[in-house]
Amino acid sequence: MGKAINPMIAIEFIIGSLEVGGAERHLSQILPALKSLGFSMRVHVLSDKAPLKPIFDNAGIKVYLGPNLDWLPLALRKPTRLVISLTRLILSFLKNRNAIRHVFLPEAYLLTAVAARLTFFSGPLVMSRRSLNDYQQRRPILGKLERLMHRFTTIALGNSKAVAQQLYDEGFEPNKVYLIYNGIDLSPFQNLPAKHEIRDSLNISQDTLTFIIVANLIPYKGHIDLLNALGKIHSQLPKSWTLLCVGSGSGILDQLKEHAQTLGISDHIEFLGKRLDTPQLLGAADIGILCSHEEGFSNAILEGMAARLPMVVTNVGGNAEAVEDMHTGLVVKARNPESLADALLSVALAPELRTRFGQAGFERIKQHFTLMQCAKKYADFYSSLTELQS
Repeated sequence: MGKAINPMIAIEFIIGSLEVGGAERHLSQILPALKSLGFSMRVHVLSDKAPLKPIFDNAGIKVYLGPNLDWLPLALRKPTRLVISLTRLILSFLKNRNAIRHVFLPEAYLLTAVAARLTFFSGPLVMSRRSLNDYQQRRPILGKLERLMHRFTTIALGNSKAVAQQLYDEGFEPNKVYLIYNGIDLSPFQNLPAKHEIRDSLNISQDTLTFIIVANLIPYKGHIDLLNALGKIHSQLPKSWTLLCVGSGSGILDQLKEHAQTLGISDHIEFLGKRLDTPQLLGAADIGILCSHEEGFSNAILEGMAARLPMVVTNVGGNAEAVEDMHTGLVVKARNPESLADALLSVALAPELRTRFGQAGFERIKQHFTLMQCAKKYADFYSSLTELQS
């Protein structure tokens, strides 16, 4: 840390959309912080889907969107978008051959790497991997193409040691892999009302033991495992308990509701959908959960810790790098409802343990995972790239 920022450093960030996803939200927080540190930047978006664009506009960061293709027949939209996106990228490389290109998510990475080769771009090309590479097993051709393009990439960024290890395994040399953990803005958690006030506003009884999971309803997030775990222990929990499921539905909501009904716990489960008051919901809870089957490095875990919640998480990706087992929470096997049930019951029945884990988690966030700490690591990283080019 502490390097002087070169005001001439210009970065073009490339991403498929600015929808409300993990990588997109990460950019919406980090880029304004980087701009405040003196960097020049723009965002090249391959599609026109950009509900997060106002955040960048308010920070004075230029965003260039792709065209709206909704007027085309559905079968033609994707191939047309790919052709237009590649063309736009080629023109961008030809127009500015000096900027650092930093790419997020697989499709944008592949198109950018191709455009770089076609234009003989020799400047810094950075790829960020935000998740484990399980998606390559579902899309093997994509995986092969990614590995092919790695040889033309200056450096790869991972957001956990687990992700970085997979990048090594895919062929990157150790000196071409860099680790930057996520960081979060603590301000939404610093002036929350008292828990009893939040609960009153949400109509949650003061004596209700409240679990919370913040994760979109996607099969790999493990909601079925969580319902099965709670089904095993619900008779041992306090009479008044609830699980708040925060996240948008994607086709499995009805399945989850039916499964909860079968387990006899449906009266205790609330599916809240996508919410804008997540800090308040976390502030009302007693225990945070993330039971995913695959993960890069989850901001949902960091936010739970920022709200002083003891976290029960599965040992995948960077989960165990954020949550220290038996210090800030409990780390359990993935796809194992029995282990999850035991962990949930142990913290549910131990209020003092919950308080100790929660406070330790908050201190860990302040020491290692704040937004500005993350932004300064990016700043040092970009400065080091320009030093290599000089």
